[in-house]
Amino acid sequence: MFSPLKNIWIKMVALALGLLLWTHVATEKSYNHEVTLPLKDIVLKEGTALAEIPADSVTVIVSASGKQLLRDKWRQRGLRLNAANLAVGRHELSLSPANLSLVETEDVSLEKIILPTAIDLLIDHLIEKSVPVKPDLITIPDEGYAVRQIAAPEPPEVMLKGPRSLLSRYDVILTEKKEITNLRTDRTVTLALAAPSGYGLTTTPDSVSLRLEVVPVKTKMLERIPIVAYNIASGQNVRIEPATISLELTGPPDEIGRLQSGAIIAAVDYLNADSTGMTAITIECPSNFKVKRSSADSAQIIID
Repeated sequence: MFSPLKNIWIKMVALALGLLLWTHVATEKSYNHEVTLPLKDIVLKEGTALAEIPADSVTVIVSASGKQLLRDKWRQRGLRLNAANLAVGRHELSLSPANLSLVETEDVSLEKIILPTAIDLLIDHLIEKSVPVKPDLITIPDEGYAVRQIAAPEPPEVMLKGPRSLLSRYDVILTEKKEITNLRTDRTVTLALAAPSGYGLTTTPDSVSLRLEVVPVKTKMLERIPIVAYNIASGQNVRIEPATISLELTGPPDEIGRLQSGAIIAAVDYLNADSTGMTAITIECPSNFKVKRSSADSAQIIID
């Protein structure tokens, strides 16, 4: 009597060998395959650069064995466009296997361009210039301490490189915004440069360092600082209640003794006052000093 389970292991091994043989034959066969690949590299004439972001991918037909098509390396490395014959200016370049190629072939050939069939390129002169660095840094010292000085960044200038039309926008480069808190001792910090906006712009180096000098603070009372009013119409008689303010300031010990009340401005803005004339008092003082205590935080502007 026939039994389908007889010699089952031999049959399963034979089936597996048959599948392996079929897979080997199928993957050795050459296929045409449509695929969208990233445009990773654009070769330009020496001394030129792209001034606009180009297309980021192109759909093409490639030819390769099944095994090669299953691999990812050549896909990830994408395409290279040769535009080395183009001068400065705007160009619409037709794409073909003559100027477009795979960065990593791995026995994969480019057969046809599907979409887009042309690419728009804006080519400019490649230049570089030195620009100063401006730190975007917030320092918050611990209670009883003050930042006496923030040294100039090192290096004070960096080299900015890219298309001439984009470099003309930059007279200074900012660092990335950073906040440092609980400062009690001197510190050297490294700040990364904020990436300049614009295609193809690079900075060398990509970061700067600067030194923070932190000192213990002393306090000083300043009495009867007059409050001034802004944005009052010409000819109006104005009274401010209170007319003066007392402040307790903290600052570096070797500087606070020299601080005079004339270096402090207490002001109110009539445009910010409510219907009764009440508005907040703003205090302007040298950056090394902080207001610890104030005799009043608001005042009334009275128009006689």
